[in-house]
Amino acid sequence: MTASGAAALLAAVVGAAAPARAHSPEPKNAEYAVRWDPARGTVATPEDALAFLGAHGGKPELYEVRYYDLAPPAGSPPDAAVILRRRSGSGGETEIRLKYRAAHPLADFRCPEVAAFDAKAQLDVGFGAGAPSRVYSYSCVTAAAEPPAALRAVPKPCASKMARYETDAPGGGKYKLEVWTLPDGATRLEISRTAGNSDEELEKFKALVARLRTSGVTPLDVSKTELGSRCPAAN
Repeated sequence: MTASGAAALLAAVVGAAAPARAHSPEPKNAEYAVRWDPARGTVATPEDALAFLGAHGGKPELYEVRYYDLAPPAGSPPDAAVILRRRSGSGGETEIRLKYRAAHPLADFRCPEVAAFDAKAQLDVGFGAGAPSRVYSYSCVTAAAEPPAALRAVPKPCASKMARYETDAPGGGKYKLEVWTLPDGATRLEISRTAGNSDEELEKFKALVARLRTSGVTPLDVSKTELGSRCPAAN
């Protein structure tokens, strides 16, 4: 499945979430995230974003991120978008992440038995132009140089560069700032925080986004997967 196809499937799923599955358990943790175009507003550089958080700059971790096209593996949730990406660090470490994203919690999630995957579940809360979006994310992660051959994945012909800063903000809590250089050369910034899946944490991040808006930042609705998997057309 292409990244655009996965995005379309996810949009359809969000609009048709099944009430009968509301009893499935909610993930304990959530990732709250906001991303924007640094060419708009006054928070235009990593230094600006770190200052906004009240944090000091440091040396970021550097990565290359490449997405893949693939058909849903056997046993995949039938109404979830499927995403596969490879993240390689400047120190040589490599992570393969197979992700399922759904509009409702999954009652019985299992990773494919094609690799020694570690499973992770969380609620992804994204802040864009409207109300925060809620997508349930189930990841299968393994430290490998390439995706398992059984997935028959085809790498995208382009990759993104990402610099990640991790910082403790003075008000409490750990935040991540990511600077993405996309395949077309454009730059996007993202601030995120992984914390408990609770109303209290949601309100904290809402306040942070409100402060960003007053600085002229316009949060984007587009996901990192959509941004990072759009390869420029070949000449």
